[in-house]
Amino acid sequence: MTPEPAPENRSGLARFAHGRFGTPMLCFLSFTDACISPVIPEILLVPLVLGRPDRRWRYAFLVSLASVIGGAFGYLLGMYAWNSGLDQLFFEYVPGFTQERFDSVSQGFGNQTFWVMFAAGFTPLPYKVFTVVAGVFHDNVAFSTFFVASVLSRFLRFYLTVWLLHEFGRHVLDKVSRNAFRVCLLVILIGALLLMWIEL
Repeated sequence: MTPEPAPENRSGLARFAHGRFGTPMLCFLSFTDACISPVIPEILLVPLVLGRPDRRWRYAFLVSLASVIGGAFGYLLGMYAWNSGLDQLFFEYVPGFTQERFDSVSQGFGNQTFWVMFAAGFTPLPYKVFTVVAGVFHDNVAFSTFFVASVLSRFLRFYLTVWLLHEFGRHVLDKVSRNAFRVCLLVILIGALLLMWIEL
């Protein structure tokens, strides 16, 4: 027997989410969120999971997979855009943007690719920015490391999101969103301390 969507989710957005285009649009939003779009997939993921909890792990898998594929596209987008003349525009018209500074930042990103991408993929940091930048720094950022970090972080993030939704409801995500900046700072601080400990 098909569960009925929860009463509080019977809004226009929820009706769309549970329509024939709900799941494809969820995947589309997750893909574009990972490379070019400011619209996050949670706007559809939340009503889908709350309305059809029996399908929650299916939604978690689809949104995670689409995000990883979108991240890979973002990497390729950054790489090809940079090699197609964007580099010369930056070097010529952005004050202080030199080859030496670019190489230095690129090398630093490359040395910590896994941890940078994991943090970007798991926390509220703008993952899309990091996927494109990773492509720009492709000479120092191994795609294999980038991909593994993206898979682990995005699947962990969305599966955790779905679990929290199912166990505690929408209000727990509202609390997380209100404290997103603090969560980011805490994760970055812990990551920095771990990197310092590893290098010692």
